[in-house]
Amino acid sequence: MDLTATQWTPASYTEFLTFLESKRHESARERAAKIVRTNYPLLGISMADLKAWGTAISQGDPAGFLAVADTAFYEVILVRAYVISQLRLDLPDFVAACDRYFATADCWAICDMAIHFKQVKRYPAEFLTTIDRYLQSGQPWFQRSGLVFLLKFYLTPDFRDQAFTRVLSVTSEDYYVQLGQAWFLATAFKDDPDRIYQILEALPVPLVQRTVQKIKSLSRTTPDQKHVLTGILAQRRAE
Repeated sequence: MDLTATQWTPASYTEFLTFLESKRHESARERAAKIVRTNYPLLGISMADLKAWGTAISQGDPAGFLAVADTAFYEVILVRAYVISQLRLDLPDFVAACDRYFATADCWAICDMAIHFKQVKRYPAEFLTTIDRYLQSGQPWFQRSGLVFLLKFYLTPDFRDQAFTRVLSVTSEDYYVQLGQAWFLATAFKDDPDRIYQILEALPVPLVQRTVQKIKSLSRTTPDQKHVLTGILAQRRAE
């Protein structure tokens, strides 16, 4: 199927779904199902293939594809993300595309496609309004998406402090939201370990545990840093 040349209609989209189903890989699907807990049907298609197809669609009729694409398969949703990531959109259209996309999220992997939405770099200050809306929504998958935007695009000199403030303002017992916060703090740790140590002294213990585990799993974390982190976690558990 020539995805660049396709003009998207209900009929061509049905053809695309048939094309996807022909690429089903059962052993890969079984592996993915253990990691990605989604209610959408899984086909077991590689991320490399999904990205290549999303890129091809973005070079043809991306608006037509986004208009007809639904949530028939988990992989369709990821293709949608790759298509969106390739488009040059003004801020209102980008926000609308994000809202539609993240509204379909039912697992961490769909949220984490935010790392590809590089359009944020064109208007980082303005897009913070959308991130704030996601973080304040109380909806875990929107919150997770907002956190991923912050860790990917806002750990910069101009926005670092604002990003920290937003991440630490989120209060959630949801496992995947807390993992998003831990991922942010682990990403920031390389350049700001002392700040992270201080933050860990005040966070809820479950979040401290997730953050310490994440930081210690990174290859760049030194033995001395791991020792400090282990001590902080032990102290917090003993409180």
